[in-house]
Amino acid sequence: MEVPESKGNTITWNDAYTGVEKYARIVQIQGHDLRLREISKEKAGPNPIKVTVQRDPRTDEITGGTGIIE
Repeated sequence: MEVPESKGNTITWNDAYTGVEKYARIVQIQGHDLRLREISKEKAGPNPIKVTVQRDPRTDEITGGTGIIE
């Protein structure tokens, strides 16, 4: 994922497993790790930053491609 640069930015992405569009606000950035707070589309406003996420092949292998770890 390409990391937006600022705490407080609003982002949107399509979930890599379900394809559902999600919205969040960046709460903390540490290196390439983001801590997010998921928000509604309405709270995201008109111009959230679009980021791209990819499935992790290790998770696919463990979960049979579902992405769900129980």
